Amino acid sequence: MSADDPGDEALEQSDQERIANTIRAITERRALIEQTKGMLMFVYGIDADGAFELLRWQSQQHNVKLRLIAEQISKDLVELSRANGRARRHAIDGLMLTAHQRIAHVAARQMDGQSKTDE
Repeated sequence: MSADDPGDEALEQSDQERIANTIRAITERRALIEQTKGMLMFVYGIDADGAFELLRWQSQQHNVKLRLIAEQISKDLVELSRANGRARRHAIDGLMLTAHQRIAHVAARQMDGQSKTDE
């Protein structure tokens, strides 16, 4: 094959597309985790490291991917944002501590890295 072979160009373009798609997926996963950390920082009045530790703890405690825990907590907090006061804090605590249960069916499969918390 010569350097000008169209097959080489197609293969290089395919590799570039695969790399771009992988980078996009990684960026989306990180953005979700960062967004959830921000929510936890606000709710609990903690720093970014503390928020990540909460997520990591839940992930390890229940053997569920951190990204899945973050996604569920984010959804739950958005839903809960309509409540207020002490009941809200109690509900937030409950959501944080039980997120793994609401995604147990997803965590058990640990599928292809796509979001599976949508019903």
